[in-house]
Amino acid sequence: MMLTVRRSARAVLAALILLAPSAVAAQSLTPGTRIRVKSSQVVTPIVGTYQGLRRDTVVVIEDGTVGKLWSFTTPTIDRLEVSEGMKGGNRGPMVRWALIGAGGGAVLGWLTAAILESSSEDQYSDFLSAAVGAGLGGLAGAAYGHRVLEEHWASVPVPRRIGFAPARDGFRLSFSASF
Repeated sequence: MMLTVRRSARAVLAALILLAPSAVAAQSLTPGTRIRVKSSQVVTPIVGTYQGLRRDTVVVIEDGTVGKLWSFTTPTIDRLEVSEGMKGGNRGPMVRWALIGAGGGAVLGWLTAAILESSSEDQYSDFLSAAVGAGLGGLAGAAYGHRVLEEHWASVPVPRRIGFAPARDGFRLSFSASF
């Protein structure tokens, strides 16, 4: 879309661009940034290194041994995310390891009660022994799962192009966007 801007409007437009919030600049992508692209062109998200924006195409080099070069046009990108690094305290590993610990703890609790009953004349409740073992194992598993690191992602806006071009009667403002 091309617009012709009058001289009086140019000053207002220049002031608006200069006074634009710096939050947009903070979220802008720089080449070399680790990103994840979710698109209708691929089955699974592509994780790689952002190379740049060529016209309306985002260029990414995929991580891994192959290192394939991917090009996504901005209308086909469903979601673009930037890596925030590896962090612990994730729900998935905590739940997984808590369940594994609870199962192992229940078996160990029951087995301990069975061994103690056979070596002495004391009687232990099989259910209570397994429940105490499951609780202790679940706590230990959740503590271990809390330490497991996973990569966190932050969604960023898909880069768009905005440009100025000289015209016979002033400047033209051109931009590309898709909805």
